[in-house]
Amino acid sequence: MKKWIAGMLFVAMPCVAWSADQAGKKEMDAKFDQLFKTVDSNSDGKISKEEAEMKAPAMADGFDAIDTNHDSGLTKVEIKAFTAGLEKKRREFQQRLGKADKDKNGMLSKGEARALPNLSAHFDEIDVSLDGQLSVKEISDYLRTLTSAAPATSTALNSSVVPSTPAK
Repeated sequence: MKKWIAGMLFVAMPCVAWSADQAGKKEMDAKFDQLFKTVDSNSDGKISKEEAEMKAPAMADGFDAIDTNHDSGLTKVEIKAFTAGLEKKRREFQQRLGKADKDKNGMLSKGEARALPNLSAHFDEIDVSLDGQLSVKEISDYLRTLTSAAPATSTALNSSVVPSTPAK
């Protein structure tokens, strides 16, 4: 009987996880659709630069980078592709931070930062707490200052470019 229960749990758990994942995806898709409709004020299925400037300034800042077919309108597909690309870069960066954090304390020492040359080159500038360690918050804040100062190709549409959780 115990083996049967364990077997059922072994089969059921991935199904439950998949189902929860699908429910979360549906909820996110519904929120995205609602936000898109809010910005697409003329309901033509595209967001113009003017619509973005009025209702989504961060999107307007990155408009040209998002508008991959250069038709002066952002479709749901273009926006989703752009944000997926940003999310991929964020995950890759977070993995690189995790690999560099040799002692797994959630921070990078000067020695650990050498594995990430761009961070290492600006270590003292990023280390605002002056403790000889770079926290995820310090790195995130630094990257935000770079993206806010960057031209329209910045990643202002999606703040998840920077890690939101400690790299471990």
